[in-house]
Amino acid sequence: LFLGLPPWTKPLPRSSDGLNLWAGEFEHEVLTVKPGPGSFFQDVALFHKPSKTLLLCDALLAVTPEPPAILTSEPEYTRALLFHARDDPLEVVRDSPEARRKGWRRIVILFNFFIPGAVQADVGLAPLLKLDPAFDFGWGGWQPFSWKESDEIQSFEAYSANGKPTLLPIIQIILNRGVSDGSLWRWVERVQKWEFERVVPAHLDAPLAIGPKDFAEPFDFARNGGNEVRFCDEDVALLREAERGPLAFSVAKTTLGPLTGVPCSLGSDVPRLVSRELGIRWYPK
Repeated sequence: LFLGLPPWTKPLPRSSDGLNLWAGEFEHEVLTVKPGPGSFFQDVALFHKPSKTLLLCDALLAVTPEPPAILTSEPEYTRALLFHARDDPLEVVRDSPEARRKGWRRIVILFNFFIPGAVQADVGLAPLLKLDPAFDFGWGGWQPFSWKESDEIQSFEAYSANGKPTLLPIIQIILNRGVSDGSLWRWVERVQKWEFERVVPAHLDAPLAIGPKDFAEPFDFARNGGNEVRFCDEDVALLREAERGPLAFSVAKTTLGPLTGVPCSLGSDVPRLVSRELGIRWYPK
């Protein structure tokens, strides 16, 4: 076995065009981008002809304020929503639709931006000293983030845009390395030729009632020659710094420049990352 796959597994051809695969029920196109030395990013678009449905992994997503049904139908998942809805480490949040939406909003912002503009992250000992192993929601109540609610709402609204499809920021950083050789836009154009009526991404909201035109729109940066995003600039600041610093050894230079968002004045000029023990007070640029 390799990576959990059985020995009879075969690589997926880059395209199903002319190969008569899938008994004629599906077509597929593989996207391959080489973001840097020794690394590759791949995604696959699968078009299910009978239902006119496009299936994707990571290349596109959309999100709305309501958490997906799977997160509200299982008690363990609901606990996760309430865990992230806390404003104090050992707060036991009462279950309610608003608390679930608050937890979902924070989960989305965190997994997109890691340390978004609406938080201050304490990477020192202070959060660890407040841990209680008996805390109902688990993880000892660990909470290194302090949230500013008005900022997190503004951040989420900019990212969501009422459910309009977009790209995960880190995925856009990878994909803009596939612009100069044309690999990204060639893939988009091939997928656009299929007459699909809905898209099912692997993450966040699904299905999305969109066709080829709306599918292609998030990739317009590749054709326009810029790296702008509709998100708050303060949210993408950490990723921008990482691209200039820790990621510089693993991703090649891009002709599009760093991610640039819309100034939202998130954070009120407070340090984003702090640690009293380490003497850290970091402000993103």
